[in-house]
Amino acid sequence: MPMADDSQAADPNFMLSLARGLGVLRAFEGQSSLSITEAARLSGLNRPSAGRCLHTLTCLGYVRERDGRYSLTPKLLPLAAGFLTSTPLASASQAVANALRDSLQETVSVGALDPSDPGRIIYIARAERNQVIAAPLMVGSTLPSHCTSMGRVLLASLAPCETERWLARAALEPRTERTIVSPDALRTELVAVGERRWSLVEEELEVGLRSLAVPVRDREGQVLAALNVATFSDAHSREDLIERYLPDLRAAAGQLERAIQSHRPNP
Repeated sequence: MPMADDSQAADPNFMLSLARGLGVLRAFEGQSSLSITEAARLSGLNRPSAGRCLHTLTCLGYVRERDGRYSLTPKLLPLAAGFLTSTPLASASQAVANALRDSLQETVSVGALDPSDPGRIIYIARAERNQVIAAPLMVGSTLPSHCTSMGRVLLASLAPCETERWLARAALEPRTERTIVSPDALRTELVAVGERRWSLVEEELEVGLRSLAVPVRDREGQVLAALNVATFSDAHSREDLIERYLPDLRAAAGQLERAIQSHRPNP
């Protein structure tokens, strides 16, 4: 987990100490608690720096310490709530996901690329009918972008130079035997996704999982997020998923786009 790239390190206004503290906070993703040594390894810091960050976060109330292990506190929740309630995309996504879930009787999600890491998507909204993936997913959960339908829709929307920059350093880890791990093969797939404006991923993230995603755009036509439906592979064929669910997905994406575009910021 790099703290800063070369351009950031050379920026006189960039606060390296703040970046380090946030890096330690990010180390808690998927972890119920961390020791100083674990926090250092996951954040890429040395042990003394990680220890100082944890001490500061503890003093501020964002982290608690018990028997040498650190865990997050509820004080972080208002920060996430601020995004969910003040951002048009986030505030409208859950209602749209819920309605589509009820209509299709399938699990529906909305996700966006991590602004600092195109290699992963962040869930903005999720409406479950069944738990279709082994790991529990909720708002704020992350998944790799290269082997998810939402991730491929979002990657396909990047400028070619951004895609190439990411592919040059991406670690395309296999999640199943079907996961695309070749940069050339993924590049070809992303071009196809961009042309047809939807992505269908079959058992690349997890065996038995099939998902279909479409883009969600802002008023300028830029892709902000992706909307998907996920189901068990033995419940619907590829053709059935496209024929039955793609029109509804596109209609729901259009509804979400209109909600975003009609939003007027507070003066």
